[in-house]
Amino acid sequence: MADVKREKYVALMTRIEEAEDRLAELEKQRAGGTGQPDLDARIAALNESLAADRRELARLSDGCGRPWHE
Repeated sequence: MADVKREKYVALMTRIEEAEDRLAELEKQRAGGTGQPDLDARIAALNESLAADRRELARLSDGCGRPWHE
C-alpha cells in the first residue's frame, strides 16, 4: 500500500514540475511578444491545473510525518 501512495506522490510531483516548466516557457513567450492569440488562455488554464495539482499534493502530504500534538 505504501508503494502505491509513493507512486502517486512521485507522479504528482513530476506532473507539477513539468507544468511549472511549461508555464515558465509560456511566460517567456508572452514576454517575448510572439503574438500567439490563445497564449493568455493557455496560461490561465495551466495555472488552474497547477493549482489543483498543488492542492492535491498538499492533501496527500498532510498525512505524512509526525502528528502536531506529539
